[in-house]
Amino acid sequence: MLDQPEFRDDLEKMKRIFAAFETKSTLIRILDQAMERPGTHVYLGSESNIKDFEGLSLVTAPYGAGGEILGTLGVIGPLRMNYSKIIPLVDYTALQLSTFFAA
Repeated sequence: MLDQPEFRDDLEKMKRIFAAFETKSTLIRILDQAMERPGTHVYLGSESNIKDFEGLSLVTAPYGAGGEILGTLGVIGPLRMNYSKIIPLVDYTALQLSTFFAA
C-alpha cells in the first residue's frame, strides 16, 4: 500500500490505518461480520464501518468444512485495486482452505 499514490503522500492516513490494524478487535469485528454471510463480499471504504478504512476496500470470503464456517480471509487494499483479479483469488483461496479442512 505504501507504493500507492493515495497512501504514499499522506503519512497521517497511514498511521490511522496501521493503528486500526493494531486494534485487532476492529479487524475481528469485520471478519466476524463476513462469516455471517456466505460467499465473497466487497466492502468499499466506509461500508466496513471503520472510519480509518475510508479510502480502502476489503474483499472477504468465509471458509469451512462440513457446513460449518471456520473462519474468514480477506484482502485489504486501495479502492482502485484490481477487483477482477482479487475477487477470484480470495474466492479460490477460501475454496482451497475449505477443501483442506474437509479432508
